[in-house]
Amino acid sequence: MSKIVIAAMLAFVSIASPRAADAQPLLSRLGALLTEQKPLESFVPDPSAAAATTATVASLFEIELATLPIGTSSGGFVYRLSPTLGTFERASNEFGPIFTERALRNSRGQASFGFTLQIARFGSLQGADLTNGTFPTNAERVTGAIDPFSVDTLKLNLESRTATTFVTYGVTDRLSVAAAVPIVTVRFSGQRMRTVGGQSALQSVQAGSASGLGDIVGNGRYLLLGTGNRGVSVGADLHLPTGNQANLLGTEDVATRLIAIGSWEDGQLAVHLNSGVGFGGVSREAFWNVATTFAATDRVTVIGEFMGRRLSELSRVSDVYQPHPVLAGVETMRWLPTERGINMMFLVAGAKWNVARSCLLNTSVLIRTSDAGLRARVTPSVSFDYAFER
Repeated sequence: MSKIVIAAMLAFVSIASPRAADAQPLLSRLGALLTEQKPLESFVPDPSAAAATTATVASLFEIELATLPIGTSSGGFVYRLSPTLGTFERASNEFGPIFTERALRNSRGQASFGFTLQIARFGSLQGADLTNGTFPTNAERVTGAIDPFSVDTLKLNLESRTATTFVTYGVTDRLSVAAAVPIVTVRFSGQRMRTVGGQSALQSVQAGSASGLGDIVGNGRYLLLGTGNRGVSVGADLHLPTGNQANLLGTEDVATRLIAIGSWEDGQLAVHLNSGVGFGGVSREAFWNVATTFAATDRVTVIGEFMGRRLSELSRVSDVYQPHPVLAGVETMRWLPTERGINMMFLVAGAKWNVARSCLLNTSVLIRTSDAGLRARVTPSVSFDYAFER
């Protein structure tokens, strides 16, 4: 194995090595940030409103961290036996997309592996900024009034780093299997202020971090029609709940996905289409991906992708006012699930560079274009991909 491969392995291992989590789980700390109360003169808080907002926001954190797309490899280098020459040669001029899959997979007995590092900083919730200290978590107003006389505002910094090791193996020229093992680190810090009648008071300050194994994914792909360059594949994914849900490292339910993959390649240009459905996990879903790749040179492929997801069992959230449980004539605001179904849309720009022999260095930027839920607008990633030559 080349020195480049060894150096890349050591770099990613150092990044991915799990550290001990804070003693108190992250969800508990986030709950304290949103519910902790300190008395203000002549003010009676509504604990049920704070609890409702906490449950809604916590579920959005779990959903977004669990469903963020992770780029793995369909095998940047694929070798096929040439029937005319009797030798193995590259099966494609391009190295494949980042998140979208292609029909071309590893040939029989060929193995490839790699590492992906992805960093997401979540800056908005339902389109409102979380980082500047103005996001309203709760509010009180006189019944019938428009403007509140009391507002709780949140300032929150939330970041996740996912270092994923993936491996792909060709069982036959048409069937391949793969696995992805993520190590996830989640960090947050935040404070909540309450302003009543122009008087402001700090209600809570919290911070925490956790690292550990995320949800492991295994999959299988089968070339159903045509060739890998111009063909159709089908497959299935199995998501195992191996991550710690209380620390936002994973989910608590098994999830499966069924996928159809179509590819068309002509010279330097290729187009790849994915569509499928998912069951279990945080929600049932339908998804589709479109990717165009262009082999700019023999060593560089540039990539553009557009992805969509429909999570049918999840809901958009809205600020809802309800009567105060103690004070007559007063309403309290809390964030609650309302409209059923969430649509997520992503744009991807990236490139793959053949740095040496069968080694690829991949870079990409994932851009979230929809506002629903918790959002990291731009998520950069870098990955390394190595294929064993035939």
